[in-house]
Amino acid sequence: MSHTCDAFVLACMDFRFHQKISEPLKKMQINSYDLKCDAGGAKFLASSEKPAVRDWIFENIKISMRLHGVKKVVLVNHYDCGAYGGNKTWTNDEAQLNFHREQLTQAKARVAEKFPGLEVVTVFAKPEGEKLDLLPL
Repeated sequence: MSHTCDAFVLACMDFRFHQKISEPLKKMQINSYDLKCDAGGAKFLASSEKPAVRDWIFENIKISMRLHGVKKVVLVNHYDCGAYGGNKTWTNDEAQLNFHREQLTQAKARVAEKFPGLEVVTVFAKPEGEKLDLLPL
């Protein structure tokens, strides 16, 4: 295998996060990664709402493993995600964080079941001014 990378990262398609995600990932020792962006990040891994989307994400993970030797998956959901209805969906930030913690836990379980040899990491992205914090969940 001539091309390898540190992780497969599933994040939301929200443009606000694309350029900001690489620095916090580097702090997690992830310097190179295959990036898959879908509305809601791990939303369709956590739910059975759109099985075709979930299967396509799984297929992308398989391809990343085969082509780039990926052994880690990072699932990223974020603050104020429109695919979940945005901030108005929750009464406060803590409720939003708890909801995403549950979603990411379910998504992680599905990935771990499908790919038992992979390490699965879940994080919640929250903008802090011009920077982005990735909170481990």
